[in-house]
Amino acid sequence: MADVIERVEAYCLDLPYKKAVQFASLKESIGHYVLLRLVTRDGAEGLAECVCRPAQSGETAGQIAAVIETFAAPVLGGQDPLDHNRLLGQLGKIKGQRTVMALVDVALWDLKGKLLGQPVWRLLGGGPAKPVSVAWIVHGNTAREQVKEAENAIGKRGFAALKLKTWKRSREDVDVVRDVRKAVGMDRIVWVDCNGLYSETEALTVLPELAPYRVSFIEEPCKFPDQARMARLASRLPIALLGDQTCTSLAAVQNLIRAGAVGAVSVKLRRTAITESLKIIALAEAAGLPVVIGTDSETRIGAMPRLHLHAGRPWLAPWPTETHFFDKLEDDPFEGVFTFADGAITPNDAPGFGAGLDMKKLKKFSAA
Repeated sequence: MADVIERVEAYCLDLPYKKAVQFASLKESIGHYVLLRLVTRDGAEGLAECVCRPAQSGETAGQIAAVIETFAAPVLGGQDPLDHNRLLGQLGKIKGQRTVMALVDVALWDLKGKLLGQPVWRLLGGGPAKPVSVAWIVHGNTAREQVKEAENAIGKRGFAALKLKTWKRSREDVDVVRDVRKAVGMDRIVWVDCNGLYSETEALTVLPELAPYRVSFIEEPCKFPDQARMARLASRLPIALLGDQTCTSLAAVQNLIRAGAVGAVSVKLRRTAITESLKIIALAEAAGLPVVIGTDSETRIGAMPRLHLHAGRPWLAPWPTETHFFDKLEDDPFEGVFTFADGAITPNDAPGFGAGLDMKKLKKFSAA
């Protein structure tokens, strides 16, 4: 008889950062997370997690946990976890809950690997597993902070690439990129993220000056009113425009590619999980566009699915994943093998994503 899902558990966690992190719209010293745990009758577990920043997403950890307990649990309880697509179809009837859908999808992939005794990277067709290069996102708010953080990330921590925050809407951003290049050299992969803060005129005036510094992508330079305006800017920039917040679904990415509005695509598991991300990656590959796995401020538990996805799809190989945030956290409830060395992490042969749960730390970090 097939194993079935017996328990659907949602935990709200508060995880402290090593130091406060400055994002484009807020500054935090503690991250608020939801952890989903699917447990079968025979004791196998599937894990998934996501960060919750209400100022950015409009969702609190408590809200997501409540949706899981109220709506997702009745759908999943007593069901065969290998009946993956049917379960996602049933959950799709719960309107407006993309984050919950993503959590369930990732947890089902983890559970599938554990039930079949295989790492997910192998289920995705990858192998043998190779080191996955990791990029560090520099969150310093001043030029001096960014240069110092970039030097530390490359020189001391050994990260393979950098993403710099270009928020000044002026040539100060060009100066930051220039100074970082002087500090770390020209051989590392570097891209920039404007978080949609530039106007289109500012973007056309300032951002082309980044080209001499071998910037691979410019991520979301502006908040565009329509895809035609985004495509027009993309065609006039000398550096590929990397879509992020605009790449919310398979359909959205298809429309962006058709319009010529992106030169590269960022997939994030918080919004398109594993199953839909695989379709987006295939679509981008058919169009010849690079794909980057973006960060969702993941713990080590959240890092593992992203590493397995990268290891399982050859098209992703040239570009480091942004899966770095585990190194900005003081600790998390991860249990298992997680080794960062020489700018990369290599997924191992452990079933599923290779992530277990430290129950003592789960209790320690549980939100009050």
